[in-house]
Amino acid sequence: MSLRLLRTGEAWMPERRTAAKLIRFHPEELTRITERARVCGRTPARFIREAALGAIPRPQRHATTDALLRSLARIGRYLDKLAELTKATQHAPLIEQTRATLDVYWAVVRHIVQDNRRSESEADSPPSNAHTTYHEGACP
Repeated sequence: MSLRLLRTGEAWMPERRTAAKLIRFHPEELTRITERARVCGRTPARFIREAALGAIPRPQRHATTDALLRSLARIGRYLDKLAELTKATQHAPLIEQTRATLDVYWAVVRHIVQDNRRSESEADSPPSNAHTTYHEGACP
């Protein structure tokens, strides 16, 4: 697929789309499409167009989630260094406390990752009451 661009001042802008096609949806279908488009950070029209052209729109990651993951990674690095230092001391109660702290930390990280994956898969999957049948090779 080629994309023709027009130069406007200093910015390059895509050529304006001029061909239109009317599509009719049941209200429930349009509600699902609109919600999935919102989660992916797209308008319903863009979401439909991209999906029809073969893209698989994915939910946008949020800045707060990214910041949280970076903070957790930083804490994890500090905890790993602490665990190494603790191991070198051979102080049993300190080693046990460090091990327990690391276990709690990794449990929290696993929980966040699982919740994130679950919310992404829910955004990608049709609701259980969907009446649409998909055939092999059909688009979502």
